[in-house]
Amino acid sequence: MNDPVNTAPNGASTPAWRQRWRRVKGPVLSAVAGLALIWGGLPSLPAAWGVRFGMPYLMFFSLAVVGSALFFVLLNWGPIRHPRSALATFASIVLVYSATVGGMVAFGYWYYPQFETPRATAAKTGATGSGAEKRGKDVFLNPQFNCFACHTIETLGIRGGQRGPDLSAAGKEAEARKPGLSAEDYLRESLLDPWACFTPLPASGLTQCQAVADPAKTYPQLMPPGLKERMTEGQLNDLVAFLRNLRGARGER
Repeated sequence: MNDPVNTAPNGASTPAWRQRWRRVKGPVLSAVAGLALIWGGLPSLPAAWGVRFGMPYLMFFSLAVVGSALFFVLLNWGPIRHPRSALATFASIVLVYSATVGGMVAFGYWYYPQFETPRATAAKTGATGSGAEKRGKDVFLNPQFNCFACHTIETLGIRGGQRGPDLSAAGKEAEARKPGLSAEDYLRESLLDPWACFTPLPASGLTQCQAVADPAKTYPQLMPPGLKERMTEGQLNDLVAFLRNLRGARGER
């Protein structure tokens, strides 16, 4: 008598690969659809929505989709031989953990910036020149203010977060952001009062910042509050000097 699992209704034997495919096609097709949505749909969202998913989010979503699909594929793959000893069971757990959680941690360590806490400086004044710029860079990288958690400066090799804009050309762009206001004053205003004038999205093609009647109801506050209370006047001057000299070209400051 033929095995009913391996026998088609007409009595012909079903190929093993087709049986496997029937078991796993649901998770596989779902994963393909999910990846298409992540890499095709999310980057295509209208710029006017103000929603932008950087590479870390796309990679995280992709790993989650693929991991979920593999979980269901293994469930439907068929009987799996159980480990014969406690040591083999422990090794299996370590292997699964390393391949999932360990892989995601390794990706995060590789992608996200790893900064050492800058040494404290005795300077409290915002002197001009390279000294102020260097101290301003230290302020930018200081975990106390956490600027790099949301901002990247690709031209300097500072790979920060993707929530805020790349500041590689912050100084050059500040010259045209607000007519009648100097680049230094605009940068200072954008640090202390981010809602004073909204920076246009790159896709809009606009260079000047835009005023909003009621920003609290229109946009969420992305900049950390209380920066003026946590940062000394000297640190603020140094940070402005550092940003003012970012011109957009690699090696040009």
